[in-house]
Amino acid sequence: REVFCSSPTALSSMLSERSEDDDARPQSVQVAVRVRPMNEREMKSNTVPVINASSEKAEVTLIRGTTGQRHVRQTYNFDSVFSSLSTQEEVFETVRPLIGEVMTGYEATVFAYGQTGTGKTHTMEGDLKSEAEKGIIPRAVEAIFERLKNPMYTQHSVVASYLEIYNEELSDLLLESAHGGPTHSFGAPNASKTPQLNLIAGHSGIFVQNLSEHTVSTPEDVLSLISRAQERRRVGETKMNKHSSRSHCVFTLNVSSQAPTPDGGMMECKGKLHLVDLAGSECAKTAGGNASDGRERERKNINQSLLVLGRVISMLRDREKSDKPSERIPYRDSKLTRLLQESLGGRCKTVVVATLSPSILAVEESFSTLNYAQKAQGITNKPMATSFFRVGQMAGTMGKSGPAPAGGDDASKDVQDWHAMLLRMNYLEEQANEAASKLARKQMQQAEIIARAEAAEAARDASASALDE
Repeated sequence: REVFCSSPTALSSMLSERSEDDDARPQSVQVAVRVRPMNEREMKSNTVPVINASSEKAEVTLIRGTTGQRHVRQTYNFDSVFSSLSTQEEVFETVRPLIGEVMTGYEATVFAYGQTGTGKTHTMEGDLKSEAEKGIIPRAVEAIFERLKNPMYTQHSVVASYLEIYNEELSDLLLESAHGGPTHSFGAPNASKTPQLNLIAGHSGIFVQNLSEHTVSTPEDVLSLISRAQERRRVGETKMNKHSSRSHCVFTLNVSSQAPTPDGGMMECKGKLHLVDLAGSECAKTAGGNASDGRERERKNINQSLLVLGRVISMLRDREKSDKPSERIPYRDSKLTRLLQESLGGRCKTVVVATLSPSILAVEESFSTLNYAQKAQGITNKPMATSFFRVGQMAGTMGKSGPAPAGGDDASKDVQDWHAMLLRMNYLEEQANEAASKLARKQMQQAEIIARAEAAEAARDASASALDE
């Protein structure tokens, strides 16, 4: 950690860390739920949809089981709900506020959670070649670089890494020798042994030792890295999903920026964005696929890590509801939960996107996902920003000879006042941009929404006619 100094003389020669533990304000984990359309397999088998989603009410209704002749309806409310008609852009709008937070020095996490085949990878990555179908990761990348075009940022850097957790082993998806084993080399000509990836507890949280980092200058640079990683990620065919992700993946962007202050100094912010695509939970009966020992081991490891994640979420939620000291939160029981430790109950700003199938075939898995999503909504984090203030020439000349004058604490107050002003400016700029873009989006989407509504009505009328016959 940088040392916080109130002396103007000391401030002129070093950086001062702005955030302290007592400055962290509690903030709840934000939860969005997305219901995908019925897929081809479900439509061919003529399965019944049992989930209704209302984006307007931010409400999901699950029809589960029967009591006599009556269906049991359970309704859940979340921060955001996206029906099968929702677009990739609309889903990203839930995440967009995190971009501004990262630019001001916060650490943020977005992760998709749900059964296999419910659209997690589509939501997080999407189709990189399609403007309409690209997911949260490419849109977040573009939003960050768009923000960095602001002339207030005199210097900036963006560094990317991409980690895979497969069978509880760590792999680097951005190395040329990927999948040569559980760990990968940096491609050094004389490297005879691949450096092992290890989870290490540092002063700012958990980090991965020996994970390669790649400096990127444009969104195209990042998309190229993502495409490379997509080719190397473990996937396999199951009955539920032809391209089922067999691993958890964590894509991280470290964003550093500098902006000048009125006195000639410099404000430096160091933010971090984690974008996580989890493997889907599944049971042997519904997953099907290759019944080999290797596939079964994959399934068990996936389910075990997700079980630990669910246990962590449940225990954190119970801790929020109880005044009594809670049991130890089992972050260390899996590598996934260790990596997500700051995201759940820690110092991150976190958004969880829970994905669902509307089909009755997945009703029990949907019920489980909704319950975990509801518990996650009750978790409180304490986000802290990492930003530094370097005093400029005018302020740095104060107290140049002799002891620092009385009132040196004013320098600390100036740091806080400047940062508050910067946050307000960024907020107002974001609000103005958001208002303008929202109007444009509404005009462009109006015709498409009307067309989709008409198509839905036509399908409903056709179903009603079929029932009458």
